Amino acid sequence: MEGNILFLSMAGVGAGGLRVHAKSWMSAEMSRTAKILIVDDNPMVLFAMAHLLRSEGYTVFEAKDGAECLAKARTEQPDLVLLDVMLPDINGVELCRKIKASPETNQLFVVLLSSIETSPDSQVTGLEAGADGYITRPIENRELVARVQALLRIRLAESALRIAHDQLEKRVAERTEELSRANDALKALSLRLVEVQEAERRFLARELHDEIGQTVTCLKLVLETSLKPETPAQQQSFDEALGLINDLIERVRQLSINLRPQMLDDLGLMTALEWHINRFQKQSGIAVQFRHMPMPDRLAPRLETALFRIMQEALTNVARHAKVKEVTVRLWANAGRAGVQVEDAGAGFDVAAVLEGRASSGVSGMKERVELLGGEFTLESTPGQGTCLTVELPMDLGTVPVETSGSGI
Repeated sequence: MEGNILFLSMAGVGAGGLRVHAKSWMSAEMSRTAKILIVDDNPMVLFAMAHLLRSEGYTVFEAKDGAECLAKARTEQPDLVLLDVMLPDINGVELCRKIKASPETNQLFVVLLSSIETSPDSQVTGLEAGADGYITRPIENRELVARVQALLRIRLAESALRIAHDQLEKRVAERTEELSRANDALKALSLRLVEVQEAERRFLARELHDEIGQTVTCLKLVLETSLKPETPAQQQSFDEALGLINDLIERVRQLSINLRPQMLDDLGLMTALEWHINRFQKQSGIAVQFRHMPMPDRLAPRLETALFRIMQEALTNVARHAKVKEVTVRLWANAGRAGVQVEDAGAGFDVAAVLEGRASSGVSGMKERVELLGGEFTLESTPGQGTCLTVELPMDLGTVPVETSGSGI
């Protein structure tokens, strides 16, 4: 108890006392429903304050010490705690810390009251302990009621803000979950499209090789066995026809290979890469240093396809843009991951400009394919200082069965 100072005037407690002036629905709501816990060890002060606030329409609970305060704070969950700083069993500032530290009561609005600890330093100490306000005594009844009304408005506003914040957090979490599911669905669809595209390329490549290629080859054999040129002019026309047929056979073969080399499916990644590197060197005149560690005989079909396509596209970019005579290709598989790296010392470029501006659909396509498969895509390049593309993919890529008919998609 803080001395013998009684800060309430009993004249204001009766019927002629102040009443809550409801200026809005909010203040009316507070006057009907607000619960206030008064903590003071002075019986006269406790009685007078409780009587005044009850006459204003509030539900009032009383406590004479810290232990009773903590018990009623937990059970009653008041909207406002008016807490005397000087209590017989605990200092009010320390009690405020306990209220704010407990998960059961940390949302309560606590206001410290004191007629002794009234210095600015004391008030700062109380506020630093978590108090939401500090009232010095003595204080007039009218001012006390006005302060309580203001504190309850702040409490109500904070509660509304907290509820709005929680609702917003919930909506954000729900929206984030929706976007995550949509992103997963889009990723699955994109991966499915890649698989379908590869299946259709495989189908078309086989059709070109097995059907059209064989038909043209048979046509050549028929011409060679059934026609016998008798004059130089006929022989020239015959040779030209055979030349056109041979050119058509080669074009069909190249189309089939470009769509999808059959050896990738039949013989695996290493054989397909070695074949493609030799073909690239002959076509481009660029020497390839192919370095690799011992590889498994076969990898998951999706992994083999991805590594082959990435290396194929990277070498194509080297031939088009790097302006070099040599390129290095590295292939490895370890620790549950397989990777490929293509490095040259050529012209180089601005990586950010290429990726952000999507100036190269080849680079963007490689990056998207790697991300869809949960891999890592690293592209390093500086104008005039060469380029290094590194891709790592998980070894345990599953397969997605893709069915295609003879007529395509």
